Amino acid sequence: MADLGKPHCVNRLPAQILIKDISMDEANEYIRRHAKETYEMPLDYAIRDVILLGKPPMVVGVKGKKRKILFPFTKPCFGTAVMEMDATPEDIEKIRRDLGNTG
Repeated sequence: MADLGKPHCVNRLPAQILIKDISMDEANEYIRRHAKETYEMPLDYAIRDVILLGKPPMVVGVKGKKRKILFPFTKPCFGTAVMEMDATPEDIEKIRRDLGNTG
């Protein structure tokens, strides 16, 4: 169960929408195709203290050389989107450490 004490508002992240109104399966496939590293996330996984909402399985992608991360996010009443965010080295290391490589 997600920690309801943490924020879920993706608008708090400096991210842009790459593609929207897709299924979670389509979002995961897009991320797998466009990121060199991919990791499966648990339901309560947070990036910069924002819990990513969605239906499992959910995949996060890392573009290490470009220092970007790709992730799905489902907004209730709006659907699922793939977001891209500039990542700090710490963001990328946290993902690698927390999730281990699955792709």
